[in-house]
Amino acid sequence: MKFASFPIALVIAGLAGPALSQPSAGRAPAASPAAARTDLVVAMPRTYGKTETMGLWGGYFSHLSSCANVSLRNQRGESLDVSTNVDTLAEKELVDSIRTGKAQLAQVNPGLAAQLVSAGEPAPFAVPGNKAANKPNSYHLVLITRVDSPFRQPRDLVGKKIAHSTPTSNSGNLAPRALFPALGLAPEKDYEVVFSNGHERSVMGVMHGFYDGAAVASDLLDRMVLKGDIRASSVRTLWQSPPFMTESWVMGKDVPADVQARVRKCSYSYSFSPVLRKMLPGNDVFLPVNFDRDFATVMEVYRKSQAGKP
Repeated sequence: MKFASFPIALVIAGLAGPALSQPSAGRAPAASPAAARTDLVVAMPRTYGKTETMGLWGGYFSHLSSCANVSLRNQRGESLDVSTNVDTLAEKELVDSIRTGKAQLAQVNPGLAAQLVSAGEPAPFAVPGNKAANKPNSYHLVLITRVDSPFRQPRDLVGKKIAHSTPTSNSGNLAPRALFPALGLAPEKDYEVVFSNGHERSVMGVMHGFYDGAAVASDLLDRMVLKGDIRASSVRTLWQSPPFMTESWVMGKDVPADVQARVRKCSYSYSFSPVLRKMLPGNDVFLPVNFDRDFATVMEVYRKSQAGKP
């Protein structure tokens, strides 16, 4: 996907205001004021800082708060009306918060979604997509190197250092382990795996010469270009996978059925903010998830990654 070049910080600053007071186009009718408000604890990935996270998703949280008649809070019980209160968690903390019931609403990457569903948690209920085309957002695993490197094809990285992001990441670890051997790049056999602790760290490590290549998600790479962290012309893509489902939203299994129904309905009625539309070009709404269809490739990769484990 292509992204326009502009600094996201400026866009977010231009839309600055109370975190949960941003107006939302296409707002669904609010729940009855007489109905009791339900507290939901939100957990977000540590992809971005607290301010940037709320700059992207604050409009959605505001919409849910009024439309679904819920009070969104962090694990300390503090309201997300204050943007710095949002919990941004590492992957293990994010999974644990859903599985233990400490959080009831979360955004997760595809690898974590597979892990949660395999552990008996509910499947994701919403994913960004295009309303007119009824097409969910997707991304590719890409194997990248610097444009000025001597590497032109995947096999050129035999014997080199390739950055993986984190152990539970789909595109940053599970998919490379499942798909790279067919390219002549078996992890730990044909190249040294170095965990960078994040896709952005993998990309920057390649740019600064710490790693010869990196396995990263194409959408996160594109967002780095969008934010001005790197220039697209500085990166060479050696290989690209078939599409994977992107980040999705999950609810804990202990959320009451009526609250789940309200959250789903109001999520599907949310029209993305200008910031989200620029960060996710071509995506303007949340679409329902058909897990067996939409996550088939993700689950195949996850099952292969778990083969032989106790």
